[in-house]
Amino acid sequence: MDPNGKVALVTGAGRRVGRSLALALGDAGCRVAVHYGQSEQDANETVALIQSMGREAVAIQANLEDPAQVASLADSVAELLGPIEILVNNASIFEKIELEDVSTDEWDRHFAINVRAPFILAQAMQAQLTSDSHGKVINLNDWRTARPTRFAYGITKSALSGLTRTLALSMAPHVQANEISLGAILPPSDIPIDRPRREIEIDLGPADRMGSLNEVADTMLMLIKIDFITGETINVDGGRHIQ
Repeated sequence: MDPNGKVALVTGAGRRVGRSLALALGDAGCRVAVHYGQSEQDANETVALIQSMGREAVAIQANLEDPAQVASLADSVAELLGPIEILVNNASIFEKIELEDVSTDEWDRHFAINVRAPFILAQAMQAQLTSDSHGKVINLNDWRTARPTRFAYGITKSALSGLTRTLALSMAPHVQANEISLGAILPPSDIPIDRPRREIEIDLGPADRMGSLNEVADTMLMLIKIDFITGETINVDGGRHIQ
């Protein structure tokens, strides 16, 4: 697929990894829908950066916990930009909750955002595309799916891997679905951005360094441009998954 001129939706695209993916898509020529939940100012800044490239971009708010709002998000993209051709499911929640502490509400919230929303958006994308249209679904995951350890985050990320493979089969042959599993790319959001990386206690794996946003974006673009990869997990984690 040539991304130039394609309509792309990136969830959670106001900041951090989501913003870098949206900017990379804009730089590649896509018309970008920048989804946000609460970070309106950040989303508008992402839109302005894409527009400064001479590309079309819009910010669309939706609470991914609400299936009706997720469906409305897909409809809004189609109305404002056209049918979704590239879907990047980046938004997720991560709460460090152990088995004895997780509540059913927290369990349901993780599944709603981390699994159900990507499913609804992929289903809507399939409905929007014509029989001869081509598309890409890229799910952002976590290298820890190789060793799920946390409730309910780890379980939902394992479920997302299953969803990716099932979508690859169900949406074939015109849509390819893959996932990118990340290691240490940015410090956790609850750590000050100016804190030196050497002070953040993270096992960096065989690569012995943190990854870059550009490396994540380049992986995404590779999966968009190559049509013969589907149902695959690309680990951008410095080798942490093999330890």
